[in-house]
Amino acid sequence: MCKTVALLQDETSVNSYLDLIRTWMKDTTSLVALSLTSGRIIGVAVTQINSNLDKSDVYNRVQNFEGDALEKIMGLINALIKQSNAYKEFDCEIYFRVHVLCVHPSYQQKGIGAALLKVCIQVASKFDILAVGAIFTSGLSQSLALKLGFRLIAEIRYSRWVVGDRVVFDDTGKGNYSAAFMGIKIPSK
Repeated sequence: MCKTVALLQDETSVNSYLDLIRTWMKDTTSLVALSLTSGRIIGVAVTQINSNLDKSDVYNRVQNFEGDALEKIMGLINALIKQSNAYKEFDCEIYFRVHVLCVHPSYQQKGIGAALLKVCIQVASKFDILAVGAIFTSGLSQSLALKLGFRLIAEIRYSRWVVGDRVVFDDTGKGNYSAAFMGIKIPSK
């Protein structure tokens, strides 16, 4: 999605997105994967505990985002969150939400993303949170989530996301056909 709308070329969108990520990270539940040899960051899972009582997922939907690229991305993501109705789907008042799952390109396809998702599930379990939800925007990430036990809750096909009579995400790459909200219920202790 980011590549299709040229997010990196839209400085206003990049700065707004970084501000949003900082807000999510204030929960101090986000995870970082480091290289054992260099100590460099090679992957992140930016997470937050979403509470139905606090309406923490609504925060994303009611905000005006600065930057055209970010507005396009968040428009689709927020529609997907609303469509998923996670609290009803998970039958809970709180769930652990993965906002961003990112692995450095030179470390992709090496199990880092899977390891980060597995730790997200462990963190949720330690906090006695009974569900983890995330939006996966590529075919590879959706396949990974399915392998880890996530299930599809809501999906929006890129070819059907039309704003102003125009498909917004028209060149998402081979195998990337939709954005999917997926989740996993964690057995209570």
